[in-house]
Amino acid sequence: MLNFDTAIQDVAKRFNAQIKELSPGVYSLDIPFTLPDGTNRYQYVYGWVIKGRAKGKDCFYFNSRCGIFDKNTTDSYSLLKEAGYGYYSMVTITNDQLSDGTPCETVIIQASPIAEYISSIDELAAVIWEVAEVADIIEERYFGGDKN
Repeated sequence: MLNFDTAIQDVAKRFNAQIKELSPGVYSLDIPFTLPDGTNRYQYVYGWVIKGRAKGKDCFYFNSRCGIFDKNTTDSYSLLKEAGYGYYSMVTITNDQLSDGTPCETVIIQASPIAEYISSIDELAAVIWEVAEVADIIEERYFGGDKN
C-alpha cells in the first residue's frame, strides 16, 4: 500500500501542482490545466485518508468543489446524467458553508478508492486528475466557471 503523504507529494510533482498541507495529513493540490491558448486554469483538489470508510478498510479521499447547489436553479437532472461519466469519481452534494459562514450545500466531485487497492503513483494520479478534470468541467458547464 502507498504511503499517502509521500504519494500525494509525488502526484503534485507530476502535475506541477502547488501543494499545501492544511492540517496533519490533509492536503490541497492546485492542479493546472493548460488551455489551447497556452494559458492555465486551476482546480483545487483536497485529499486525506479516512480510516475504516469502506467496511473497515481505509480509503484515500479526494474532493473538489464545483458550485453552490440551489434546488431552484441547479439543473439536477443534467448533473445526475454527468455522474455517469466518472470512472473513479462521482458527483454529490455535501453540507458546506459560504466564506461568511452561512450554511449551504455544495456540488462536489469526490473519489474514495480503497487505499490497499491503489498500488502505484500512476493509479493515484489518475484518480486525482479525474476529480480535478470533472470538477472543472462541471464548474464551467453548470456554475459559470472558475468561481469556487
